[in-house]
Order: sequence, then structure tokens, then C-alpha cells
Amino acid sequence: MPDNKSPWGPKGGSGGKKNPWGGAGKPDRARPGANDASPDLENVIEGFKSRVRAGGGGGGRRGGRPSGPIEKFGPFGLVAGAAAVFLVLSMFYTVDQTERAVVLRFGEYVRTEGPGLKFKLPSPVETKIVMETEVVQQEEIGDSRGQSLMLTGDENIVDIDFTVLWRIKDLNNFIFNVDETRNAVRAVGESAMREIVGKNELEKIITTDRLNITISVRDLMQKTLDEYAAGVEVVEVQLQKADPPEGEVVAAFRDVVNAAQDAETVVNQATAIQNDLIPRARGEAAQIIQDAEAYKGRVVAEAKGEAERFRLIYQEYKAAPVVTRQRMYLETIEQLYENSDKIVLDEQAGSGMVPYLPLNQLQQKQGAN
Repeated sequence: MPDNKSPWGPKGGSGGKKNPWGGAGKPDRARPGANDASPDLENVIEGFKSRVRAGGGGGGRRGGRPSGPIEKFGPFGLVAGAAAVFLVLSMFYTVDQTERAVVLRFGEYVRTEGPGLKFKLPSPVETKIVMETEVVQQEEIGDSRGQSLMLTGDENIVDIDFTVLWRIKDLNNFIFNVDETRNAVRAVGESAMREIVGKNELEKIITTDRLNITISVRDLMQKTLDEYAAGVEVVEVQLQKADPPEGEVVAAFRDVVNAAQDAETVVNQATAIQNDLIPRARGEAAQIIQDAEAYKGRVVAEAKGEAERFRLIYQEYKAAPVVTRQRMYLETIEQLYENSDKIVLDEQAGSGMVPYLPLNQLQQKQGAN
């Protein structure tokens, strides 16, 4: 009769429960004392299974609901998701107004992007290099003794400090064509300044030709950097200092500079006076000439008129001498007595009578006139 009190089920038969040690209803003879195991062993096994389920290895469900993302996708799924998010974020980037971006595909130049929101293939297929191209940068040259002392065209030495203002013109050339472009700008600036200074005299360098020298250095630098395809634009060259070597020579040259400036001031003042006096004198001369021309024209015209009048009178005189003489006499008398007080006495107006002349009234009228 089978023993139904056994914790492993009835012994024998195909319907019995399996022995936890691998036998089909038979005790494990390889493990001594297996039949003597305590019933608490089952609780231990169930507790172990519960801990395995809590750690993610127990079937992935609790109470019929899906467990957390780690239990759902596993650690490898989370890593893959994070990598996908990183790749998507690396495909978009922004470029500021003062910047430009160079896009590389497997390390080879593809394109240059301007300002705005941009798209590229995910890294590491395409990578970007963003740099400021619209910001003016400067290089101070001449801070050391070896850089500042230069030989002039008249075999003198001049101490020069200058500043080069530049910016990036082509980002692709700036990155790939020249190594250490900033140092290249410094070297080209110093070389160009030495070449230009070597073609000019010391006195002109420190006095009147400072602006011309900076313009020549800028043009020569730009030409050289363009030959190198450095992608750099030289904005301006500013000459900070141009002095002879220190010592008594400096004081002498400063006196020369001051004298030249004083001479230039005097010349400017004289030029201003000249510009004021000469136009005024020319205007007065032109006025005198015009007055003389007008007087000449008036006198000549009057003379011609009088000559023509005399000719006409002579012709009338030849035709009628008596009448002409009488007419000329009357016209002459009329002109003489036109503005004078006249008293006419008729010799036939009463003989034996004394004429009355108002002399007082005549004198008062003459005095008033």
C-alpha cells in the first residue's frame, strides 16, 4: 500500500511527484539522508525563487502586469536606446551669427555651413568644427627686442612695435592649409614689416610716412597669406611705436621731429594766409580791370557821339550857314540861361520911366539857391 504521507507524493507509479533530486518517486541514493530532509527545505527553495524573480530572472511578471524597463527590455536594450538618442541629438546643431562650421565626413572636408540650425549625419560619420570668423583678432608684434629692432633703407636701426588686426576669411583653408595659423600671421607680419622698413629711410619712418608704411605692410601681408591659402583677411596694421634706439640718438631725432612739425605748422599758416590774400587781390584786380573797361567804353562812346554830332552840324551849316549859326546861338543862350534868374527889359516899354528892379528878393533867392 503506498505511503501517502511522504512529502514527495506516493512512491512508485507514473503519477507520483518527481523527487527534487531527480528521481521519479525514488529517493536519491547519491545524497545520503535525502529522505530525512526537513519540510522547511521547501520554504527555503520558494524564498530563493522569490529573490530570483525580484532580481529580474523570474519570468518578468508580477501580479499579471509587466515589470520595469530593466525587466522589460533588459540592460542591453537600455544601452541601445541611450545610444540611439545620442546619435539623434548629434545630428542637429546651431551656428551663431559670428561663427561658421566646417563639416567633415570620415575626416574629409564636405562643406561649410553658415549661421542657423543645421543638420548632419550622425557621429562618427560626419563631424563638425565650429569657429568664430566674424570676430577681429589681433597680434602684438615687437614685444621682444629681437622683433622690434629693424634695419632701415639708409642703414639705421629703428625700434618698431605694431599690431595686426585680422579675421578668418575662409574657415576651410584656415583649418587645413596652414598649421598654427596664428603663428603664421605673426611671422608674415614681422617679415612684411622688415621688408617695408628696409625700403624706407629712418627720418620718414618716424615722421611723415607712418601711414604709408602700415598700408604697404597690410597689402604685402595679405598677398603673402593669399599665396599660402591661409584663409585669413588682414583688416588693419597699426604702428604703435617707431623710434630710434634708446640714448642720445632718441633725443636728437625727437628734436628733428619737433622741428619738422613746427615747420609744417608754419607752412600751413602761410598757406592759409596765401589762400586768403591771393583770391582777394585777384578779385580787386578783376574789379579794377572791369571798371577801366567800362570807363574806356563810355569815353569812346561819348567821343564818337560828339564827333558824329559835329559832323551832322557841319553838314547843316554847309547847307544853310545863316540859319545854322542862328540856331547854334539860340541853343547856346538857352543852355546858359536855363537855370539862372532872368530879368528882361524892353527898351521900348515906356520911355522916360525908371524901371523897378526887386534886388532884395533877387539876392535872397540867389542865396537860397
